[in-house]
Amino acid sequence: MINPAGARFSPQPLRGRDAERDAIRHRIRQLPAGVGGVVVVEGAPGSGKSSLLTEAAVGAREQGLRVFRGSGQAISLGVPSWLLLETLTDDDHPPVDLDALRRLAERAESSFWLIQELHEGLEKAALQSPVMIVMDDFHWADLATVNAVRTLTRRLSSDPVLWVIALRPDPPAPVRAVVDQMTGQTETVIRLDALDTQAVAQIAYDVLGGTPDERLGEMLAGAHGRPLLLLEFLHGLHDEQAVEVRDGVAVLREPRLPLRFRDSIREQVRLLSDDARLAVELASVLGRTFTVEQLARMLDRRVSSLLVPLREALDAELIIESGDAFAFRHDLVREAVDNSLPGPLRRALRQQAIDASLAAGASANEVAALVMQTATYGDRGAIALLRRAAAEIGLRSPSVSAQISTRAFELTRRDDPDRAALLAETVDHLVLADQAPKAFELLTQSAGLALDRTTTAKIQRLTAEAILPFDAGRAAELCREALRDEGLPADLRARLYAVLAGALGIVGQPDEAGRAADSGVALANDGIDPLSHSAVLIAKAVADFHRCRWSGGLRAADDAIRLRNEMPSARSLSLPDAWKAMMLDAMGRMTEAWRLTDEGARLAQADGQIANMRVWSMIRARIHLRAGRLDEAQAEAEAIQAMSYELGNQNYLYTAALILGTVAIHRGDQPAMKVTEATAAEMIRYKGPFWRGRGHWLSALLAEARGTPADDRAGNEDMDLLFGGCVRIVTLTEHAEVATLVRLLLRSGRRERAEAAVDRLEHELRRHDGAAVVAAALCHARGLLNSEPELLLEAVDLYTPDERLLLRARVAEDAGTVVIHGDRDRGLSLLTSALDQWEAIGANRDAARVRGLLRRQGVRRRAPNRPQAGWAGLTESETRVARMVAQGWTNRQIAEELFLSPHTVSSHLRHAFVKLGVRSRVELTHRMMTD
Repeated sequence: MINPAGARFSPQPLRGRDAERDAIRHRIRQLPAGVGGVVVVEGAPGSGKSSLLTEAAVGAREQGLRVFRGSGQAISLGVPSWLLLETLTDDDHPPVDLDALRRLAERAESSFWLIQELHEGLEKAALQSPVMIVMDDFHWADLATVNAVRTLTRRLSSDPVLWVIALRPDPPAPVRAVVDQMTGQTETVIRLDALDTQAVAQIAYDVLGGTPDERLGEMLAGAHGRPLLLLEFLHGLHDEQAVEVRDGVAVLREPRLPLRFRDSIREQVRLLSDDARLAVELASVLGRTFTVEQLARMLDRRVSSLLVPLREALDAELIIESGDAFAFRHDLVREAVDNSLPGPLRRALRQQAIDASLAAGASANEVAALVMQTATYGDRGAIALLRRAAAEIGLRSPSVSAQISTRAFELTRRDDPDRAALLAETVDHLVLADQAPKAFELLTQSAGLALDRTTTAKIQRLTAEAILPFDAGRAAELCREALRDEGLPADLRARLYAVLAGALGIVGQPDEAGRAADSGVALANDGIDPLSHSAVLIAKAVADFHRCRWSGGLRAADDAIRLRNEMPSARSLSLPDAWKAMMLDAMGRMTEAWRLTDEGARLAQADGQIANMRVWSMIRARIHLRAGRLDEAQAEAEAIQAMSYELGNQNYLYTAALILGTVAIHRGDQPAMKVTEATAAEMIRYKGPFWRGRGHWLSALLAEARGTPADDRAGNEDMDLLFGGCVRIVTLTEHAEVATLVRLLLRSGRRERAEAAVDRLEHELRRHDGAAVVAAALCHARGLLNSEPELLLEAVDLYTPDERLLLRARVAEDAGTVVIHGDRDRGLSLLTSALDQWEAIGANRDAARVRGLLRRQGVRRRAPNRPQAGWAGLTESETRVARMVAQGWTNRQIAEELFLSPHTVSSHLRHAFVKLGVRSRVELTHRMMTD
């Protein structure tokens, strides 16, 4: 740092921050033991955040830790992951392959894959030595960085990786939300309040050599306890010899007003030569960092002519070298210079900075943040540039492209001829960013906009497809409205019919869904594109299945698979084999379903298709659950949740919540049941009848598990809609659930509805010509309805070869409960069998319930003394993962070896840590070596 008179000084570590230093040092000392985590430092500009981070980084390096450091800036907001990559590539040996990152930038969902690459790289780096990642000015973090940091801090929580993040107290809402999520009870939050009077006096003594007298103390209060302002003021007094020390007391030689930081910086800038001052002022418009080429274009000069002014600015330490560029030594310096410029001039210069950046080779998305700050309503040049930026970012960062495109649309005049096309682009970006409600709202607000028929229909299809899982009724309306125009291209009409069929299937109108699917298939004869053809074939398969035409549904799925296989480039699209796997699963053919699912998961992993991996995880979780593998089902469901949050797409969150809720109820896991209760309430508030029904379903199961009264006033109609007469694979509803529906309806006093559900199931059995899977479900449901022992015994026999172990245990229990009243021995045998099955599955609550039934019959069975902790308490998958981690494997390596998603591996590892009582990989390795 340099003062206006040119005298250098080397600031010492600030007094008054000892507690904060100790807090960070404590976390650094924990790193070699494998304990990482997050430290967040909050403080106003000039409060000493950067100084504290510098001290921490220096101290960590002295202890042999690997430190990466970066700092955010406003101009980088439009560049996805800029701050994160700036931080992790600040030394000669970054933990990631830069060429690999560049290749990832061209991929769809690149933000997700970037996280995978960074996770792998940091995990490997942490295996060699502890790592500290220091990120200053996090309030300027772009959305992709924010989301990546949230994910990486969670994923690397068991590794010796410490994140030290500094930001201002009032960051943007997305940054605030993520920081709050990261800082739980086990994390450290340091808030840098203003320095107290004693600390200010101590700092003054360090600089001036004496304790300030009363007058000087009053003047020092003008710095408001901010170290940066305080030091600028004190060093100014010292360098100008404005203070003398008498008997250890610092006294002003003459009265003077306290200097403000901005005035100090302005003074430093004013003392520069005209050339250097102009260079610094124009550089402030370019951002905290800038290249010499950008500055040369701003000044309309040759690069060589900047040698003298830049050297002068460097000597004054207003700017510093930063790799291949230059940077202001602190963002406050840049802000002070920038704010000194007249407003109209600043806006004009920012526009010039945009032009200079583009001319120097910057992409549209790299200057998008500046454009969004400076563009005015109707500025067609700025709008065009924002459209280019949104297109450049595209699938790599949907949330950023949606933000940029929305801003471009807001700036467009109502009479602009490109407004309609921009509306379509913006809706597309919003849908891809999983912001369908915003897309629909934008569409509604633009109802008066003159759009051509095809553009309108495309927007309606995109919106319908996006809201389909949540508001199928509205999705169907949008498709029908679009299909009224018979002049639309065949491809678009086919896709509309496919979406319409899916929506109608979800709302329980299988016949109408079938007719929509048939209409879409008929368009295939007009030579529609393969992707649309595949979509309608899948719609046909699902609709046929809903209409109980199982063989026809399977044939349509096979046709879609063959079509997909003829298009290698489209292997990742539509996933007809996933639909077929769900059909086979619903038919009770779980071995065939698992074979397809296992192969599909391997292909998705090999192709790097995260969206497909999530689909296969959902099917795997379903199969694991029905097969009684509760731990595996939980791990896959947790993986679905993690992938959904990382992708910013929450379509599968409720499906995962249903599986996790079911597992919690079977186990009697009270904390998890509380989470399920909240999720059920959220589903009930949802306007879609299916999710309302599932919410009431979960609520009823929770009430049954807790022995609380059933709600006989609401929810039965919605719950009854879950089963409309045929299995519905879209919503994962199956025949066997009718018995559960009957039990819950009887418990709430709605016998007439229970009878109607059984009657529908009997009608379906006739349509299926006595299919065993439907016959077994009917025996179970009607046996429960009328407490008929013969039917329940027949259900036990029919389910004996079934692979659905959860179902077999429940049927044995239901049969035993009824049969015991007429045949005690047979009833006890059935209940004992049910207990054995529940215990083998690990369904503790169900087992406890059956033990209670046996006790009432005078039979006592103790709960098995099965270990819940230690190596013996781990499942086979958890043991395998834990041993591989202890041997130094990374999550990705384990995932590739076991054909799992990295998220599933993380879930298994997290559960293993809890059971083994360890917090980190280091502790796990030590535990394995000592056990």
